[in-house]
Formats: sequence, C-alpha cells, structure tokens
Amino acid sequence: MEPIGTLKRLRRYPVKSMAGEDLAEAFVSYGGLVGDRAYAFVQRDGNPEFPWLTARQVEEMLLFRPKFTAPPEAAAQYPDSTHYGVEVTTPQGQKLDINDPRLKEELEKRLGREIWLRFSERAMTDARPVSLFGLPTAEALSQEVGLRLDPLRFRANFYAEWKEAGPYFEDTLVGRTLQVGEQCLLHVSKKDGRCKIITLDPETAAASPQVLAAVAQRHEGCVAVYLVVLREGIVREGDTISLV
Repeated sequence: MEPIGTLKRLRRYPVKSMAGEDLAEAFVSYGGLVGDRAYAFVQRDGNPEFPWLTARQVEEMLLFRPKFTAPPEAAAQYPDSTHYGVEVTTPQGQKLDINDPRLKEELEKRLGREIWLRFSERAMTDARPVSLFGLPTAEALSQEVGLRLDPLRFRANFYAEWKEAGPYFEDTLVGRTLQVGEQCLLHVSKKDGRCKIITLDPETAAASPQVLAAVAQRHEGCVAVYLVVLREGIVREGDTISLV
C-alpha cells in the first residue's frame, strides 16, 4: 500500500441536510457511517425520484443542529435503537426531540407543504454511502471564485489532506481502492455531482451562486468523490489514507 494522505476531519450528519458534527472515530458499515443521515424528512406528493426535504427547498435547514443524545459508539458497530435518539436545536435556540411534532411543523411552515420523518440505519445519501473531499480543493476553489469557502459547505464524510498532491487530486482516484486506517477498505466510485447546497454558507445559509457556476463551468459540475465500502471498519481522525 502507498500512503497518500491523512484523514484530517471526520463528519456525519444525523439528519439529512441539517448541520453535521465532527467525530473522533466512527464505524463505517457497508451502508455508510453509523448514524450518518439516519433521519430525513420526506415531502408528501414530492418528486418520487428525489423525495427528500433538503436545503435546496429550505435553505435554513443548514442552521438546524442535530446531535445524538446517546451517541453510537464506534466499537458497537451495530448499535440498538436506544443510540439513535436525536435532539435538534433550531435556529431560534429551541431544543426539540427529532420526533417532536413541533419540529415537523416548523419545517412545514418554511416549506409550505406537508412532510413526514423517515429513519434508516443505512445512510440516506444521494448516491453512495461515503463521500471524500480534499482540503486543497477548497483552497483552490476559493481562489477561483474570489470568496473564502468553508470546506464544510461541501458536506463530506472524509476530509483529506494529501501527502504530496494538490487540488482536485481526489478526482484522479476514481476507479481506485483506498484503505483508511487499519481496516476500512473503500472503492472510489465516481465524482460527486453538485447542486445548489454548495452555494450556501454552512453558518449563515447565505447564498453565493458563483460557487456552483464555477464548478459547473470548470469542473464538469463535480466536486469531491463518492466511495463504496468494500470492507467495514473503524476510522479515526488522523488515520492514514493509503492507495491499495
């Protein structure tokens, strides 16, 4: 194996399209990081090909901050239901249980249509179980658009610092296999086609349309890559990323 980088930041998103949380370690199953996108709101009578309520429709969703009340431990691998309780802090500072009808009502008020809550132990991602983003790419794209971009707006699970390579190096890994840490083996499946959400500041939800425009014009609409899991295992912040 050839070491090519370091896992500098590890993140999961308890509720699809809401704020994420940094992790010291996580178990990566075939379905993704345990606890990642475990909950999602679904639009009734929405697009059957993409039924989810996301920040594409309600930009302020990014400002809702969920956290597990009894976080799943990485060593548990497949935690029971008691470890999937989530509390959400609204932009106004109110703390609500994920199943509290007031949370659904607040989102429905912003959306203007009815929604329902869905739970899944498998991450409810858009395309593949895990996503990876190279930190040098954020620096390069910031220069391209003339705006300081927080890497968190790209909502990846793995944030990598490459050993020698520069921006967009992750694009060259499509079709290759990576090992992260001692066990976890992942195949780089494809580039991540982006949408409106990368135009939104993760702290304010303020929109900068030029971000998506630059990605569309210069990078075929893609930033970051998707991974599928070939061998499950625990990954930790600071783990070596190796090319197999």
